Amino acid sequence: MAKRFMPVVFAANDLIEGDSIYLATEGWTRDVRDAVVADTPELRDMLAERAAADAAIVVGPYDVEVSLEAAGPWPLKRREQIKASGATTIPVGPQAQVARAA
Repeated sequence: MAKRFMPVVFAANDLIEGDSIYLATEGWTRDVRDAVVADTPELRDMLAERAAADAAIVVGPYDVEVSLEAAGPWPLKRREQIKASGATTIPVGPQAQVARAA
């Protein structure tokens, strides 16, 4: 049985700054919510080619499965959520309560 296709965005690292960036309608963005979402395998393939063509701007483009939320796409995997948040970690458990209170 084939795996169900999940929407994806393309992430990479900025060649100069080194931080995570996402393929947008025009160029690249640091906010995953502004990224272009591939909701079909054909669009994913087209965006993969476009991302790979930007070798002078980015390093190592790859697709990231996302959920489609009101504010925009958000990564499904924890590692990608941390990258998208811009934080080095995302608090969990009791630490999350303290972080929310601040």
